[in-house]
Formats: sequence, C-alpha cells, structure tokens
Amino acid sequence: MRIMKNNEIPFFLGYVEQAIGGGQDPLNPSISISRNGSLAKWRGKLNFLDLRVNDPGLKKNAAAFEQILQKAESLSIKTIITLPEYSPVYFDLPPEPKVDESTRPPRPAPRGTVKNTHLTHFKPAYLALPSAIQGHSSYYNLSVEECLPVIELAARHSIKDIIVPVSEPGVFLDPQAEVRFKKALKELYAAAASSSISLHLRNGGISLSVFRKLAREFGCKLAYDVGIAHLEGDDIVDTYQKLDDVISIISLHQVLPGLDKFGARREAMERALKEYIAARNDYRQSVEDKDDNYSAKCLKRFNFALKDYQEASRNTYLNLGLYQSGDLNLVPLLKEIRSSIEAGAEKYVLLAMVPNTRNNDFVLQKLAPENFSGAF
Repeated sequence: MRIMKNNEIPFFLGYVEQAIGGGQDPLNPSISISRNGSLAKWRGKLNFLDLRVNDPGLKKNAAAFEQILQKAESLSIKTIITLPEYSPVYFDLPPEPKVDESTRPPRPAPRGTVKNTHLTHFKPAYLALPSAIQGHSSYYNLSVEECLPVIELAARHSIKDIIVPVSEPGVFLDPQAEVRFKKALKELYAAAASSSISLHLRNGGISLSVFRKLAREFGCKLAYDVGIAHLEGDDIVDTYQKLDDVISIISLHQVLPGLDKFGARREAMERALKEYIAARNDYRQSVEDKDDNYSAKCLKRFNFALKDYQEASRNTYLNLGLYQSGDLNLVPLLKEIRSSIEAGAEKYVLLAMVPNTRNNDFVLQKLAPENFSGAF
C-alpha cells in the first residue's frame, strides 16, 4: 500500500474529452474540457483525462487525437482512452441569413468560443448490437478492425487503461449479441494484452452475470458509470461492494429519473435531422433555380431546422453536476469509495459532466482523509 502524505490527494480525479472526433461534443451542453477552457487551464484541477475516441478506425481525426495526447503528456496528465461509442456523420451548415444593415450587429461570440464548421450527427456505435436494434439505420455496427488503430494509438503513448462501451443504456445484450461481443472482446483482449493494456467494460446494456463471465475469461475490469447503473435499476452501493476489487474507474454524474429519456432524446434528434436534411435540399434546389424570394424563405427554414436540431440534442437529464438536484444520493457510495481508498486501493473518479470546480470540491470533501491539509 502506498503511504500518502496528508497534503496529497489519495485518488485520481478526472474529466472527459469527447469533442475531438467530429469536432463537436455528442452531448449538449458539452462535457469536454476543450469546450470549457483548455487542458492548461485545468491543470492542477484534474489528474487524468478520459479521452473518448469517437472516430472508428481513426479515419478522420487521428492527428487531433495525437495532439491532445501529446498535450496531456506535456502537462503530466494521465490519459485513459475510451473506444468509439459514436460514429460522426457530417452535414453542411446553412449560410447565415442576411441581416438588415440598419439593424444593430449581433454581439461577438465570447472569447474562446469554438465556431462549428459543420453539423455533426453522432450515431451510437457498438461492437455487438442487440437483436432489437441490429441493422437499424440509427446505429453504427462497430468492428474490431476499427478499434485496433485506437489500441495501437494507446500503446504508442504508453496508455495502460482502455474503456470498452458495451451497449446503449437499457438496451441489454441478448444471447446472440453476447456471443458476438465475446468474440470481439477476445480479439481486443489479445491486442491490448500485447501492450500490457487493461480493458475496462463500461456498464450499460450488460448484466452483472454476463460481466462476471467475461471478467473470469479475459481478466477485464468494470468501468462503473454510476448514473447509468442507477437508471438501469442497479443498487449502486451493493454492486460496488461486491465488485470493488474489479472497479478502479468510477464515473460520477447526477441524473434525473427515467431511462426512457435516453431513447427519446436520440429519436428527437433523428426527427430533427430528417427535417434538417429536407430543409437543406430545398435550399440547394432554390439556389439552383435562382429563385431569390423562395431561396430566402428556404434559407430561413434551413436555419430554423439547425436550431431545432440543436434543441433536440440538449441533454437535460444526464451528466448533471454533483451539486445539482437529481435522483441520485451519491454520499453512501462515496463513503464506500473512501473506505476502498483508505484500504490502499487505486481509484479513478471521473466527473462526467460540464467541468466545474464545485464538482471537484464536492468529491474532495467526501473522499479526502480527515487530516487532508492540501489543495487541489
């Protein structure tokens, strides 16, 4: 057991980065560090980064991922990589509507705001889609071959932990999908083990009995997303106590009740995207037809469709701050995590929410030892 000084935080505290693949965050508001400051700004307020590589096969944004890994290394920030959970699809943005020159010009965007160059729609991507959604156009069937370049990227940067998302929350692996997932995991395990990389299966769509079987065979651990577990009806304290020895990554965020909200958001985004594409096509046709009056109406509809999509993508029920009101009482779990830490266990506490130092303070208050005299 490592002896801690009383001014040293005895656990790792981290945030998420998932706005690299696709140039935008799959969640709105963004929970990514890069959309809420910079790594340099947050240095000293986090020990590790969960880099979510939403770029199957690293076909589109490999250089950007290399860059952020190098930046984290230069700041002595440890990185954990999450395999792709989304596949980005890009769409052109509408031209901005013409503004009457007599009206007051719009206020400039706040300093540091990242201006989007396209609309990115993220298709959920998993290694073994359950039969209920297999072949559905809303989902992307992720292949092992598209994950191997990510494992190679991790190996080049001496990363030792990779999170593997299993399925969409509430959409559990059926027996057929379980067989496919096991086959994929076997190949991933072989690739990861050759570089001494540990795999952590993320809960969500996987039963504990299935996880235990896979853990026995492949030695994988559990990346425990507490918000997802709660929405799936899990007794989070009981599960943590039973699986403490295989849980080293704990993802914390506040949630509102109702697992159905997850699918409802995705469906609302798909409806809004369909309208967006229709509005885009009408605008393009009007430009080709050189009908200026109709083109102006189409452009207005195109911009409204963009706003409707952005509104549909808003995530108001998951990934909330720990200090916000919600359905989860995290204090009993944090007491259990603290007991594990005091017993010498190494724990990575991931704050999967919009970065805010109030979240840091909340966790530090619950997990730091009573004689802690340092500052984050």
